[in-house]
Amino acid sequence: MGRAALQHLVETARENHAILIERSGQTALFSVDPPSPSGSPTRPFSIVVELRRGTPVAREQTPQVLPSFCPERHINGDGTFCLSWAELDPLEIVDLETAGAWWRKLLVFLQRQRTAATRRRWPGKTDARAHGSEAAWHQAVAELAAQELGAKFVNGLRGERFTTSRRRRGDETRVRLLHEDRRLATVIEVPGRLVGRVMTLRAPCPCGGDARRSRALRSCGNHAEMLAKFTLAIDGWCRAEAEFFAEIARNGHICCGTMDGCPLASQTATIATAA
Repeated sequence: MGRAALQHLVETARENHAILIERSGQTALFSVDPPSPSGSPTRPFSIVVELRRGTPVAREQTPQVLPSFCPERHINGDGTFCLSWAELDPLEIVDLETAGAWWRKLLVFLQRQRTAATRRRWPGKTDARAHGSEAAWHQAVAELAAQELGAKFVNGLRGERFTTSRRRRGDETRVRLLHEDRRLATVIEVPGRLVGRVMTLRAPCPCGGDARRSRALRSCGNHAEMLAKFTLAIDGWCRAEAEFFAEIARNGHICCGTMDGCPLASQTATIATAA
C-alpha cells in the first residue's frame, strides 16, 4: 500500500495547491501554497512527504518558515507535522479520495501555521488533539462524556472553561470539577483506576437538561457515571499535558519563542532556575 499511497498523493497534488518538485523512492518534495482567505500573495512551503511503515508523514524540507520543533504548533521533535491523532483519526490513503482528504488536512495545518506566526496563538485550538498520547486519550474520554452530559458540557469543553483541583482527605483522593471557578461536582477517585463516584448524588444534575425542575443527579439517566468520568478525564488530561511538557524540557528541548503562553517556556525557565 505504501508506494500506492504516495502515488495517490502525487496524482491529487495540483488540485490541492501542491506542485511535485521531485520524487525519489518513498519520498517526494512538494511546493505547497494554501490559498489565503484574503487572496493576498503568500510564500509557498517546501514540504517533504515520506512513507514510514506505509504511512505518509510531512515536514518542512529545511526549517525556515516553521520552527524545527514546537508542540504548541503541532510540530514533532523530528520536524514532522502532527496532522491527526492516529488512534481516533487514522489518515490511511487507499485511493484518490483519501489522498484528497490527507491534502486538505495538510492545507488547513499550513494555513493555521501562517495565522499562528502572526497572532502567536494556535487557531482552532479546540479542534486540535492534546499534547502526548496519554493526554489525547483523556481528551477523547472527556469529549465522549461531554456529549452524554449535553450542550453545556460540550460548549464548555470547547471553550476551555473547565478546570479541576485535587486534594487528599484521609485515604481518599477527591477531584473537584470547576466551571468558570464554580464547583459543579466532587468525585472520589478509585485508587489505581480511571473511575470514580460523585460524592453528592442528591444534588441537582448540572446538565441543565430539564428546564421545568432540577432533577437529582442520581435520577438523571447515566449522568452520575458520565460526570465522574468527565471530571477524572479533565483532571488526567491537564496532568498528562503538564508531564508531557516537563519531560521534553528535561530532555533538553527549548521553547522556540514563537507562541505566547507556551508551557515549554515556563518549564524551561523552571529548570534553569533550579540549576
